[in-house]
Amino acid sequence: MRRVLRIAGIIAGMLVVLAACLALYVQLGWDRKDGRQAPILVAPRDPASVARGEYIFMNTWQCWGCHSGSDGSQSVPPAGGRAFDLSTTGPGFGMYYAKNITPDSATGIGAWTDGEIVQAIREGVRRDRHLLFPLMPVDWLHRMSDEDALAIVAYLRSLPPVRNDVPPATPSFVARALFAFGVLSALPPVNTRIAAPAQASTREYGEYVATALSGCADCHTPRDLKNGKFFLDSLFAGGTIAFGEPEGEPIVSFASNLREILGPGPGRWSEDQFVTAVTGGMRPDSSVISPHMPYARYKFVSPDDLHALFVYFTSLPRIDRGVPAARYTDRVNAAHGTERGAYVFAARCQACHGRNGTGTPSTSVRLADVAGSLADSDMRDFIGAGQPDLKMPSFAKTLGSDDIANVIAYIRSWNQTGERTTTH
Repeated sequence: MRRVLRIAGIIAGMLVVLAACLALYVQLGWDRKDGRQAPILVAPRDPASVARGEYIFMNTWQCWGCHSGSDGSQSVPPAGGRAFDLSTTGPGFGMYYAKNITPDSATGIGAWTDGEIVQAIREGVRRDRHLLFPLMPVDWLHRMSDEDALAIVAYLRSLPPVRNDVPPATPSFVARALFAFGVLSALPPVNTRIAAPAQASTREYGEYVATALSGCADCHTPRDLKNGKFFLDSLFAGGTIAFGEPEGEPIVSFASNLREILGPGPGRWSEDQFVTAVTGGMRPDSSVISPHMPYARYKFVSPDDLHALFVYFTSLPRIDRGVPAARYTDRVNAAHGTERGAYVFAARCQACHGRNGTGTPSTSVRLADVAGSLADSDMRDFIGAGQPDLKMPSFAKTLGSDDIANVIAYIRSWNQTGERTTTH
């Protein structure tokens, strides 16, 4: 018996030593610097290049969604700071913050070379040679052309600098281990020039738009939540990330399976139905897509790019794979009246109309300014019927009459400047 206990003790001791060695290796090795050199690239400064960079930054990749402040507002410079709590995603990856990418020399990218910025975008390596966590979608940005990557740089250089110290990330032990063992790593160096396909109604150009010029693949492709790797054999077959959950938003949704709704077979969407969904948020059954699908900005994507996307998506074989439906969180389901209206507004309306109706670049009229001149019946009709010409979807099949009334009650709680009216 003593022999058995002695052997068990030796084994336990060895396991403790191995665990300690593993922890030490992870701690010392997870944040190693990458030795590659940054490419020597120079961004143009002409208005056309700046406009192209703005088009990509604002409309196709929608970089502002992460980098423009704590609430992802489109109307403020991309000074970073938005928190992403990934502690409950997969095995738990820790807490991360979007970086300040304004031209501020101290806290932004003002001191970076153009090549260093492009390298961070396409390879996931920062100026200090440390790696970016793959919240930055380098798997797809890696394919972006030199011209388009430098256009983004040109646009960022045109913005006003904002001094904003962003908190450092706090990766979990799991995330650090994935870095230490190379499961999470930088993308290979881009050592040759990358040219985009000619802008045309072709499958080749559509694939470029879907994978390198926009976030379609990043959202709509399933990935392994244990290590963040994409299942490339199921490209565009539906996301596995619960959008809204890490940010504590009132609605949680998953990117749909494009191979099912656009692939050959029954129920395939037409091009008009596809464009309506992408730019106006309306499915063919008249239900409204969660604003995690950022149709408020996709309405500014060029018709040629939309057509090329449709050509490409409909060329892919169909894959039938179920994706969970969007859902409200428990706190929304427990709320009533104006409180529920505030949650529903945040979940369904805020992406276009802004917090408390103060507007966004996606809308030409501030709801807070016009709400006082509208009767409740007018607002019910507006919410229920929508405004197709303005890409305002109809919520008649998505929000019940009680929720529409709750949203109107919440809107009535604003004052003329869009602030919540308080009662004493």
